[in-house]
Amino acid sequence: MKLVKLDILARIALMIFLAGCASQGASFNYPAPPVVSSVISPRVALKNELDGIIGRELLPYSLASIKVVSLKSGSILYETNPYLLMPAASLQKLFTAAAVLSLLGPDQAIETSISLDPDNTTLYLRGCGDPLLKTADLARMVDELAGKLPPGGHYKLVGDTSCFDDAYWGSGWMWDDEPGPEAMYISALSVNGNTVHVTVSPGKTASSALEVSVEPSTRYVVIENAGITGKPGEPCNVSLTRPAGDRDNHILVSGTLAPGCKAVSRRLTVWRPELYTLTLLGELLEKSGVTAGPPTLGVAPADAIILTSIRFPISGIISVMLKKSDNLCAENLLKYLAHAQSGQKGTSAGGEEAIRKYLRMQGIPTDRLVIADGSGVSRYNLTNADTVTRLLVAAYKDQATFPFFVNSLPLAGNDGTLANRMKGLYCHS
Repeated sequence: MKLVKLDILARIALMIFLAGCASQGASFNYPAPPVVSSVISPRVALKNELDGIIGRELLPYSLASIKVVSLKSGSILYETNPYLLMPAASLQKLFTAAAVLSLLGPDQAIETSISLDPDNTTLYLRGCGDPLLKTADLARMVDELAGKLPPGGHYKLVGDTSCFDDAYWGSGWMWDDEPGPEAMYISALSVNGNTVHVTVSPGKTASSALEVSVEPSTRYVVIENAGITGKPGEPCNVSLTRPAGDRDNHILVSGTLAPGCKAVSRRLTVWRPELYTLTLLGELLEKSGVTAGPPTLGVAPADAIILTSIRFPISGIISVMLKKSDNLCAENLLKYLAHAQSGQKGTSAGGEEAIRKYLRMQGIPTDRLVIADGSGVSRYNLTNADTVTRLLVAAYKDQATFPFFVNSLPLAGNDGTLANRMKGLYCHS
């Protein structure tokens, strides 16, 4: 069991595993520990083993902050540097999940709707940050418009993003993470993870242009293809990117792929995802026989009539966020939490204050952590093992929401971010 080779979520899963097994009076089933004398208590044996792992595996001059408690008794089973502040990384998602579940409840849903103004001239697409919206969802909404809009009609197309502010990135995010899909832009109108999936494959003949496809197929991105099909046996070497700082959604393809080279695929972020979402909707409307003007932004009037909508429950979003360590889910939930609590535009700062409010309600000190975003992308986030353990205990005690919380965590060796980690490590009664 290589503790230091686990990612952050793996470490917290191990904490939950140890505490959960201890609280059930269960036995641990993992690679056999060193033989210890029968006079040594299980707690001392655990301490000796974990101390040994840390001593063997940590790089010189590095530190670990670890705390394990029993959910049954509340007693501390193990700790080392429990108050040492460290970057939270994806542990930050646990704070977001617990606060959202407690303050909003698992049954609340985020709605995306299409409405029509009283003059029958403008269609409004309103979103409040559903991070799981897909092109297929927009297509279903367009299908539901059949019979509600006259065929051959022409409408203005307006996106309503008033649920959120217009800050596209979190505080302290790294500029050169762009265009990686984990550093997507944040918007109340989000679709396809605010990315496009680009695939490049060899052309049919040597020296011909590489073949490039985009999913979904859309005019929102522009392909600049300088890639060449090589001769048989030549290297497979291609670059596929959207340059950091690009604001025209230009996707650049260069390099060489010879016949026989495997296709290269990559998800790339898009700039201004709200206009991306609107463009996809406009393209789907055109296919259905309804034309729409260039997408713009505005606020739907109070008397606009909702023609169709999609609602996605918060519990499902949290499951994706924790299982897959999904950053867009975390950031959109943070802003949605602020919006739902205040009735105003959702901001990251508002979401951060809501998390602190939740922690104070649980008796957890908030002067021992820094909250900069909802996902942990920012290096500004700081927490420690004591605070994280207190958070997990608080989540456990809230039995109304705990099943949603714990069932959303990745299972060691089974799914999510831990699918290939800690295989064979489990507890049983």
